[in-house]
Amino acid sequence: MSESPNNKNWLYFAFGVGATLLLGAIAFTLLNLGKSAQSQSAGTWKVEAVDVPSGTPSITFIISVEGKIFALNPQNDKESVEIGKIVKVSDVATLPEGVKSVQANPFNTRSTRSNQSEAKTYVGAMNRGQQAYYLEKERWAKNIDEIGIGIKEESDNYRYKTQPIDSTKTVNIKNYPGIAVQTGLAKKEGLKSYLGIAYLSGTSSNDLTTLAILCESNEPTTKEAGLPKFDGKEMQCPDGYSNVVR
Repeated sequence: MSESPNNKNWLYFAFGVGATLLLGAIAFTLLNLGKSAQSQSAGTWKVEAVDVPSGTPSITFIISVEGKIFALNPQNDKESVEIGKIVKVSDVATLPEGVKSVQANPFNTRSTRSNQSEAKTYVGAMNRGQQAYYLEKERWAKNIDEIGIGIKEESDNYRYKTQPIDSTKTVNIKNYPGIAVQTGLAKKEGLKSYLGIAYLSGTSSNDLTTLAILCESNEPTTKEAGLPKFDGKEMQCPDGYSNVVR
């Protein structure tokens, strides 16, 4: 089997940037096939990953009697990558107490990022929609339909909402509204939620400016966020959220 300096690219294309995690999980599994893991697991193996894009090739692995793992290029079986070596260190086949099991499939991570990108984009669009709406109407839109940007209130992974909150004032001008809060609340575990705030800045009705910030939950959550805060100069994300550049 031969190996070229750049042939790792096909491996990462096939499995994504989380390939090492997946391969590590494979190696760990092979270690626990028996007391003589190196000899028992020697041979040719094929990995057919789940939840991968259509057309993604399966990867064939060669495990030598010494425990070395080689991955064959699915487009050229004359190329391989040496992944590492299986070295058995214990007969224990269970995780230590308190260790959490994490998802090693890189495609699930990629899907999570894609879903979160949808919510971030939609909440950002609602922010901008509210700013434009205020410039025309001198008030905040009461719902998504009123903004008129074509966003539905619910997708497979998120619920979207916008609402004016007059109890939070950012300008000391009589009869001017408070803020508009836009939310993209995750419906499924493992996804972060998003919150946007459109608000006014200025000292008189002649120099008002509409501003907006976008907040992301620090951890995945399906729970409603608390109210954002005004520090006297600018809006701050609610507890458990951080400002993201958009």
